[in-house]
Amino acid sequence: MRFDILAVLAALAMNASADRMEVFTKCASCGMCESSTALFYTDYGTYKVNAQEGCRRTKVPGMVKFCVDWGKRRAHFKISGQSKRCLTQDSENTHACPQVQCFRTTWREIPCHWR
Repeated sequence: MRFDILAVLAALAMNASADRMEVFTKCASCGMCESSTALFYTDYGTYKVNAQEGCRRTKVPGMVKFCVDWGKRRAHFKISGQSKRCLTQDSENTHACPQVQCFRTTWREIPCHWR
């Protein structure tokens, strides 16, 4: 009996783990920034996504919507058969690159509190 309870708890913990994202942004001297290079991490793998401002589809299996709001440092996505899930920017670090400025931002999953 105890083994069954542990197996159920382990299965629930696996389903509850949070997704996350890393975005690599390059900015030119004119102030224009480009964030199309990003990695979206799930329990099932790592996928390249375009994290530019706005909504789009991705190649993440089951993901039917992906939206980024850089002004509010938040994003949301929808996996088929699930409710909307949300991310917020967690950190920002500069790194060396040929452009004027480059940043690596990390995003973590949070409960959704916006529409």
